Amino acid sequence: MSTVISQDGTVIDYDRHGDGPAIIFIGGATQYRAIDPNTAEVARRLAGEGFTAIDYDRRGRGRSGDTAPWALEREVEDVAALVKAAGGTATLYSSSSGATVALAAAQAGVGVTALALYEPPLFAGLDHGEHLTTMRALLAEGKHDEAMRYEMTAVFGVPAEAVEGMAQGPGWADLVAVAPTLVYDLAAVHDVNTDPDWAGRWSAVTVPTIVYSGDQTFPGMPEAADAVAAALPDATRRVLPGQGHGPSPDAIVPALLEFLR
Repeated sequence: MSTVISQDGTVIDYDRHGDGPAIIFIGGATQYRAIDPNTAEVARRLAGEGFTAIDYDRRGRGRSGDTAPWALEREVEDVAALVKAAGGTATLYSSSSGATVALAAAQAGVGVTALALYEPPLFAGLDHGEHLTTMRALLAEGKHDEAMRYEMTAVFGVPAEAVEGMAQGPGWADLVAVAPTLVYDLAAVHDVNTDPDWAGRWSAVTVPTIVYSGDQTFPGMPEAADAVAAALPDATRRVLPGQGHGPSPDAIVPALLEFLR
């Protein structure tokens, strides 16, 4: 494990695998290394194929630090520090709402050479303002467990009984530990979705991009992927058979290798 220091002094902790052209993995809401073995496996497999794969904990999660106040620009600075550590250029692979960070980093010109976005949950006009108000109130009262349950049911659309089953499992405490960061992703997605120029906001992101979705995913995700790909100047679409909102290493590694090579 290694660390970089972001521009605001926050320590960002990461694992580096392999040696070659760099790819940096940006997790979505709740994702971090302690509970995300699939990304680590993908990183190791890409390292075996001649790439440098960087798997990091976004700020406020796992081994990385956090510095208030949060802003998407701070997360872009985190990515910039990782790109520099990787040699100055990198492809960014994002999961779900991690796309907000990846797209902003590409706009910022921090050495991003390509983007691979898996199911960006970006829907023009979808307003999360009420959800943000509720989440911030729960977190301000220290109700992290309740905030995670609210996010899962009201925002993600997971049935309450399924969430209750998750809450009885051994990994629930690790999820609840990153509840304060839920508002980071939700605020970033909300800002994108309510942008009056949603379709034109990424017109300057000209790096080669691929937008993935699964064919067994949540309703609306394929359509969101279609719309994001259509809004980017140099983007292609690919649907991965049999995959949900989180692809298996067996599905995503060959797809990424085809894109990266």
